[in-house]
Amino acid sequence: MKKVILALVATASLSMANDTTIDATMSLMKQGMEKINNGFMYNSKEDVKSGLSIIENANSIFKTVDVKEFTKSEKVQVARNINKNLSKEIKALKKAIEAGKYADATSEYSKVMGNCISCHTIIRGW
Repeated sequence: MKKVILALVATASLSMANDTTIDATMSLMKQGMEKINNGFMYNSKEDVKSGLSIIENANSIFKTVDVKEFTKSEKVQVARNINKNLSKEIKALKKAIEAGKYADATSEYSKVMGNCISCHTIIRGW
């Protein structure tokens, strides 16, 4: 049953990833973060992995679009740096989850969230 749900989430995420708008991308990232958070709260390694996959797919859009046009911001290099850092932190979080180091994973999750906040603060003017 979990595999079916994961397959549905992955399919939905990939189809939404084709929508190259900032709103669709941020919605996917929010879904991924919520899924990871629920995974931690309910001891579900599968939910954490699923959430990471959603964020990873959403984050990949920044490699294929004109970042200036996509974000409606002149701060292109900052957006690229955040994208690069987010990719690195996602990998570290995956590694910690795979190793069963959940305390380390929560620290990495905090770094992922930090990238979100950086983007919202700098690029989106929060």
